[in-house]
Amino acid sequence: MLWIFLSPILWALCYPPFPLGPLAFFVLIPAMVVTAKLPRKKAFTWHFFGGIAYNLIMYWWIYNVMKVGPALVIGLGLIVLILFLSLFNAILGWLFRILLEFKYGLIAYPFLWAGLEVLRTKGEMSFPWNDMGYTLGQHISLIQAASGFGIFGISITIVATNCLGFKAWQIYASGKENKNRAIAWGLVALLLPIGLFVYGQFSLAEPNPTSQGEMDISLVQPSIPQTKKWDENYFQEVMLQTWGTIHGKDSISPTAGSDLIVLAETAIPDFLRSRGDVYAQFQSAAKESGSDYLIGALDFTSDPKPYHAYKFYNSAFLFSANKNDDTVLQYSKLRLVPFSERLPFDDVFPLINYVNLGEGDFSTGNDYAIWKRAIPYAPSICYEIIYPDFARGARKRGAQLLVNITNDGWFGFSNAPFQHANIARFRSIEVGAPIARCSNAGVSIFYDFKGRILGKSKLQEVTVLRRKISISTKETLYLRIGDIVENILFWIFNIGFLFCGIYAWIFRGRFQI
Repeated sequence: MLWIFLSPILWALCYPPFPLGPLAFFVLIPAMVVTAKLPRKKAFTWHFFGGIAYNLIMYWWIYNVMKVGPALVIGLGLIVLILFLSLFNAILGWLFRILLEFKYGLIAYPFLWAGLEVLRTKGEMSFPWNDMGYTLGQHISLIQAASGFGIFGISITIVATNCLGFKAWQIYASGKENKNRAIAWGLVALLLPIGLFVYGQFSLAEPNPTSQGEMDISLVQPSIPQTKKWDENYFQEVMLQTWGTIHGKDSISPTAGSDLIVLAETAIPDFLRSRGDVYAQFQSAAKESGSDYLIGALDFTSDPKPYHAYKFYNSAFLFSANKNDDTVLQYSKLRLVPFSERLPFDDVFPLINYVNLGEGDFSTGNDYAIWKRAIPYAPSICYEIIYPDFARGARKRGAQLLVNITNDGWFGFSNAPFQHANIARFRSIEVGAPIARCSNAGVSIFYDFKGRILGKSKLQEVTVLRRKISISTKETLYLRIGDIVENILFWIFNIGFLFCGIYAWIFRGRFQI
């Protein structure tokens, strides 16, 4: 069991900001070696407990939400989440053990792994946060292949390398006469990360495509503490700190002359239209400064139903610098965080709407927004950037820049903001477009279309991060075939899982080691 625990613990330490990323190519081997000696049921059980260790390291930061929400409910919810996510680890261990009973079964394992990652992007309880490929996020040369086959292609490569390494160990352990064969298998395993690196170097050396223009963008990071942000008594203090960050000190505004000034998700911690003075203040500031303002805030519309009278939205508002245009554009979040912003399946089972666990009870927006200023760009809010198909959808609708606003102040000084920012990097590579990511408390960051960092703030720093972004985009292979790749992997997993289940049921007690 120690070895079963060692692999997932080291795996969790491969994700940013931890430094062990390249170890992901070999981190599963100890668990694979042990799993090969276990009966199927024990493989499932032990990987479940190993998954608990892994997910505790990955998601311990959720406990910070207890400081500003119903502590008991959030604490119990975190326990349930850890147990639920550990089931995926158990399934992967169980699949690995069954595939060993087939001569060439391991060939399917990397694809089943990636298919399970695709499955976790589907449905109202989706949570695709910890795909294996994200472990390489701090190594830009190793992730350029995401432009061809996305995050799931990187995951396949990493898991395949582990499988080849396991095979090399298995051959070596079978006897000294097989030493040369084992070395050959080990060298084949090394070819995969080397191939990623070489491809990445060539990709990064390519000349940039013709620029479609430039945008001067300011990301405003006021670092408002969550313990104050949603307290009505501190609303004016929150606004003073926000405006103080925008205008800077000594009458020298760090945002002056920007084409676009971006404020984070729920930068206005209230229903913006109900705050007429604040609404008018931003409208006036946009006109006077000559800069568009993109601001996160809440909105609502009437919706008389037995269980509530309104629909609530987590939204982004765009105030135009055009003095002849008083239109305020709005985008409302399409992908809501399960249990935090909405209880899953509340539209299928209306009784769920009467349950109050402290969740946001938000409704989804209607569609993407493509705001066509000097450069057409698409806003997204927080969690949406973790979905590969969301970024592809925005690009296919004409966006040449992705602007992501998020809070992340919920999670304190933890690994979560770094993980979230790391995920956004892969979206820029997959769709070949730069990303401007504004966070209330960090990490605010600019990526170019290759995922290279153009500017980055510190965590919980009060600052304005400003860059003049040359809008170079590239129509990547994954932008064109991403839907096909994900559908194929989705069905590979479903069919493979069903096959393994039927096989295990028919051959109960047989082929057990």
